[in-house]
Order: sequence, then C-alpha cells, then structure tokens
Amino acid sequence: MLRWIPGAAVVLALWVAAGCSSAVTLQVRQAAPLPPEGNTTLLAGVGRADITPRPGMPTTGYATNGNSGQGFRTRLYARVIYLKPVDQRPVALVQCDLLAGSELVHRRLAEMVAQETDLDLGGIMMSGTHTHSGPGNLLGSNFYVMHAGNAGGLDRKFFDFMTGRIARAIIEAYHDRRPAKIATGSVDVYGFTRNRSISAYRANKNADPEKARDIRKAVNPAMHMVRVDCLDKKSGAYVPAGALTSFSIHGTSVPSRNTLYNADVYAYMERELEWEMARKHGATRFVHAVVNGTHADNGPDCAPTGCRGYRDSRRLGVGLGKKAVELFDSLAQGLRADVEIRSALREIDYYRDGAIDGIAVCDPPRVGNPLLAGASDGGPTPVLSVLPFTREGSRRWIFTGGCQGNKRIVAWPIQSLVLPRDEFPHAITYQAIQLGDMVLLPLPYEVTMEAGRRIAEACRKSALEAGMGADTRCVVVSVTNGYTGYCTTPEEYGEQRYEGGHTLYGPNTNPFIAAQAAKLVGDLARKADVRDAPGDRTFTLTAKTFYREYDAPKGLRASLAEPATCRAEGDEECWSFRWADVPPTLIDLHRRLVSIEYSEDGAGWLPLEERGIRVDDDGYDLSVSFTGDLTDANLGVYETRWHNPEKSPGRWYRFRIEPRQGQEVLFSKAFK
Repeated sequence: MLRWIPGAAVVLALWVAAGCSSAVTLQVRQAAPLPPEGNTTLLAGVGRADITPRPGMPTTGYATNGNSGQGFRTRLYARVIYLKPVDQRPVALVQCDLLAGSELVHRRLAEMVAQETDLDLGGIMMSGTHTHSGPGNLLGSNFYVMHAGNAGGLDRKFFDFMTGRIARAIIEAYHDRRPAKIATGSVDVYGFTRNRSISAYRANKNADPEKARDIRKAVNPAMHMVRVDCLDKKSGAYVPAGALTSFSIHGTSVPSRNTLYNADVYAYMERELEWEMARKHGATRFVHAVVNGTHADNGPDCAPTGCRGYRDSRRLGVGLGKKAVELFDSLAQGLRADVEIRSALREIDYYRDGAIDGIAVCDPPRVGNPLLAGASDGGPTPVLSVLPFTREGSRRWIFTGGCQGNKRIVAWPIQSLVLPRDEFPHAITYQAIQLGDMVLLPLPYEVTMEAGRRIAEACRKSALEAGMGADTRCVVVSVTNGYTGYCTTPEEYGEQRYEGGHTLYGPNTNPFIAAQAAKLVGDLARKADVRDAPGDRTFTLTAKTFYREYDAPKGLRASLAEPATCRAEGDEECWSFRWADVPPTLIDLHRRLVSIEYSEDGAGWLPLEERGIRVDDDGYDLSVSFTGDLTDANLGVYETRWHNPEKSPGRWYRFRIEPRQGQEVLFSKAFK
C-alpha cells in the first residue's frame, strides 16, 4: 500500500516550477559476469546480510502519514539463495526486508556482483517483503522516490550502504555453493488474512460466490515454498540450507505511527523457520527468504478496528512461521538434484511498446483520487477518506470514454504539470524463473488475488503450449525488481477502490501484464535463455541527504539510568534502559548491539536463551532507538527495551551493550 496526499503534490509542483532542488544521475551498466563453471550436479549456496540503516531514514509505504525510523524492533535482512543447474545459467533469489524491489538497485546489484560471480541481470530476482516499516527512497522512478515515504529524495550514502550490503549477501551465497537438492510444494493457509476490498472482488465476472460472502475466504491462501538442502562436507549428508516462501499478506500489521524499522509479519515468519532449523539440525546459517504473492487486496486479519501493532504482528507472523515449518518438513521426501532451473528477463518500455495482442495500457499514467484516501486497513487519510470525490469507491460516472475509464484523476486536467510523464516508472522489468515444476513470475506490482490468478493461468497455458509439464505451477511474486503501483482486474478497476485508484496504467493493466508475462514464459520454455534488456540505464532522481553526519564523540559511553519497567504500545510489558554512546553516524545498527544476560545468584552471568535461541536484538523482543538527544560530550542518547521479558523467579537480568568504535562493553545494573 502507498498513500499519497495533496501536500506531496504541491511540493513536487513547486520543485518542477522552481527547478532548484538538486538531482543525482546514476549510470548503471550491464557488466559481463564470470563464465559459468562446468558443474555436473546442481549447486546451491545461501547468504545473508543485515541491512538495518542508521536512524533517520524515512519509512516507505505509508507516505506522508509515516515516520522516519529512529531505531529498530526487528532487524532487517537481505537473504539470498543461489542456484546453479547443470548446463544452464545460475539464478539468485534475493529477498529484502523492504517495501519492494527497485529497478535501480536490481541493476546496480547485477553490475556490482559481476566481477565476483557468474550471475547476470536476468538471473537475479530482487524482491521486497513489502513491510511498511522499512527504509525507502531506493525506488527507480522519481514519482516513488519522492512520494513513497514520509520524506522524498535519494540519499547516495544510504543507497551505497544498501547496495553494498545486499551485494555482499549475493557474493556470500555464490562462494557458499555446494552440491544440492531442491523440492517445491504448496499448501493452503487460512486464518491470517482477509480481503480489504471485498466489493471490488465481488465485481469480478467470475467471482466465487462462496468467497464473495466471506472476507476471510476471499483471499489467496496459497503458501508456496522452495526447499534447498546442501551437502555437508563433514557428514557427507544433505542438510537444510535455505527456503524461499511466498505468501500473500500486506505488511501493515504495524501501523503508520511506528518509528522503528521492522520487517512486520515477515520477521516472525523468517525467524521461526530459521530458528527451528538451528534447533533441529544445528543449521545456524540457514536462511528463510519470504516474498509476497498476490497481496494487493489481502490485508492482515486483525480486529475490525485494525491491527494494534507488534502484538498482532507477532501473533500472525509466528502462526505463519509454524505453517512454514510444517511445509518445509513435508518436502523432505521430494528433494532432487535433477531439476530444470532457468530464467528469462525482458524489459518493456510502456511509452514505446504499450500494446500487445491488441491490448494497450494508458499513456500517460494517471493517479486516481482514491489513492489520496488511503486503504482501509492501513489507516485511512483523515478527511480525504470520507469526502465524496476522494474516498474509496469514488468513481467517474460520466465521461468514461477516455483511456482511464472510471478513474477520477487527481488535479485533472493539470496532473501532468504537477506530475510530469517522465517521473513515472515506465521501463518495466518482466522476469520468469523456472524451479522444477514451479515457475516464479516476479512483477514490479502489487497484484490483487484475482488479477494474479488470471496472470498465473495465462502463463500456465503458455507454458503447457510450449512444452512444460502438466503439473507446472505459476506463482506471481509481487513487488519485485521495481515498483509500479497496483494491478487490478478491469472489473475491480471499475469500482475505483484504493487499489484501482493506484493502478496507474488504466483498466487494461491486468490483461496487458498477463499477455506480456505469458509471452515471456512461452519464450522461456522454448528458448531457455531470454535476455532482452538495454545494456545500460541512466537514472536521474531528486537527491536528499538523510544520513546526517555528527561530530566525533568526546567522552566514553555510560549508563544514564537504571533499568526500569515500562509498558509499550499494544500493552506489551517491557524493561527499558538508557545509555550514552557514540553518535548515530558511528552506532552501526547493522551490527549486533544488545543482548540479555542472566544470573541465578547475581555474580556469575550467562547469555539468556529461550527455546535454545539467544535473547538479543536479532530476535523479536529487543528494540533499540536513538532518542534524538546528544550529550555535551557529543554522545548519542539511546534506549533499548526488552519486550515480553522472561519472568523466572529468583533470576537476575542485565542488558549487555556490545563495543563500538573502541568503547568497552557496557552493562546495565542488574534487575529482577
């Protein structure tokens, strides 16, 4: 979900008129990767990198209703699964705890890893989980760089940090490659999502009558998984190494008022399987990469008043994580090394090639009024969500013969003056990745359940006609390799709910995407090696600095108060501790910082574990935030909270703060 309100349009209009804001131009080229090795069996490797940034980056998804992140509640990661089949190009499945993939980042990553790996652009899939509480300002069009977060602009230092960390994870996965086996499977999971635009779903000519009566049934329940086991050199056995899971749920269980980076429900899904593999198999490097499916109208299933934050996020995420564990275990008997793995990529410029098989998208794209109102499950925009001409369902009844049909266009007829045509994403990346009997369909859209079903069905038909097996499953992976708003069916578009208002290219968006994706899948099946994209791209984006620099500290870190009990939002019990430390420039939130130790007698101290997993800031329940204050010695003031703490009678606890910039380990006073 992206909520966009008029104030942002005014800012951009002034920027266009004045031409005084700075801009950054980034040129990205397609570099030749290392030649693929002549392996005689399937190879796989996994990698992971912490991508939690400094305090101060805007969060993305809630637009101007969001906040900048002042710290984190769950760390953000990039997770990578590398697969190299016999006699075919390799693929890298890259998942990031971000709102979406980015065409700019996707291309930069391919350029960065080419010198050290055999991966090219077509073999790299960069997907976001779609958390609305992650840092943004990475997207490849100026429209979304400026309006997806609570503040707009590309920060070059942040961009370099993020691409450097993700590239590191890809290279790590490449160097980790070993003989491997994979298995794919799916299971239906209900009880975690509900349809937030049921009236739009009901408008579909083929809407299922039973689903149309129940918002908890009118969802995409499919959990898809690719399990990867790799050869352990010591034991000579194949052991769990990683999994890619797709599920359709909006990353909005943590509301817009939040000020901490977090991965929303995905953090719990990811860790539940990772921790279970560590407990059961000792697989401490196991990665669980979770990506989104057809989630555009599938929100988290919370109370009618909306999600309450971390309590609901944990409830939903842990439950989904347990389902992922069950699915992973069920795939053990299907592991094979002799599977087809191949990829195809095609870039389509909608302004130049905006038609296929007689189906054309609108040029120029347009923002609709319901986008201003916001979606019902993410906290609607005050006032605009109830006004007759902006609220969800506000559609044009007359003069509907234009390309955008029923859409009420924001600031019509002058929208192009406020939002120039070239600001919108229009060079769109289509990709298809075959993994045995599963074909992933990465798309830079938020796709509704029914729109996704139609895309998958068109691709499956094309795959069968081109010679793939009858058991082929096509799986849409949303918000991947870029971001281009929403994709609704023509019928849903006509209802002009939030999702239709954010379908930029008009009512033919869904059939156009289905036709293009089906053509690519057919080409993949026939040619097995499709690389159809310009060699170089130039991105010109508005520049902004969020990575503020602070003066060097003049003192030593120190406790500022004794630990105290607290109660966090959502009525979570917690312990808090404040201390002074190096300023945000040097705090390095992407490195482990806080953990909990315990003592039975107040003298000997040990790391605290729960169910075999250490209690530290890589888990669910330790948060770290910069308060915004500096001491006279130029030290930053930070607070850590231990949420939902253990209550073991007689035990003492303390916070442990890891060293930074030569400073010593810091311990809080003991507490019970």
